[in-house]
Amino acid sequence: MGKKDRATLDKMKGKFMEGAVAKGLDAKKLEKVWTDWEAFAQYAFNKSHSTCYAFVAYQTAYLKAHYPEEYMAANLTNELGDIKKITLFMEETRRMGLDVLGPDVNESIKEFNVNKKKQIRFGLGGIKGTGDAAVDSIIQERNANGPYQDIFDFVTRINLRTVNKKTLESLAYAGAFDSFGINRAAFFADTGTGTFIETLIRYANKHHEEKAAAQVSLFGAMSGGGGAT
Repeated sequence: MGKKDRATLDKMKGKFMEGAVAKGLDAKKLEKVWTDWEAFAQYAFNKSHSTCYAFVAYQTAYLKAHYPEEYMAANLTNELGDIKKITLFMEETRRMGLDVLGPDVNESIKEFNVNKKKQIRFGLGGIKGTGDAAVDSIIQERNANGPYQDIFDFVTRINLRTVNKKTLESLAYAGAFDSFGINRAAFFADTGTGTFIETLIRYANKHHEEKAAAQVSLFGAMSGGGGAT
């Protein structure tokens, strides 16, 4: 019926009628059913699809007209991982005159979203070179302990085993650190001992080492005090 193959359908009618009548079904009703099937095979299959597509088209047109930011953010999110389609939808948002902001470690979520000013914010998951684990880690830390105050606060709070050098480079390239007031090029500038990103990683590692050492020293002193008593 879907292929509108009338010849094959006609061949099957005899078997259908004989088999159904043998099971005690009414021949007149069977004839009516078969007539409906023949009509369906001619064009009803296409009509049913066109009706569904028309309804979906109406719904999407309504959303695009009345909720343009949310509609486009949803479309962009649906194409996460496909940079070509993301670029295509980004061009459409510009054509519509919508504000699209770049990614930001303090406002972006994993997907594309709409902020309180009705601006579309680029999702961290849409940045090439960042993995799901790294993005989830950044967002979880921000939700748990508040916005990142600066780049040094950021690198000392994140898990560097998850958010590694490559991730930091991708975030810097994409402008996710722009709100910290640091020029993107500065992250890749040579500091004499490597790039600024490498310096940040060493700074964070040293911070955690000193923190761990202080805890060991503190508990050691407490243990020693208890022994003296």
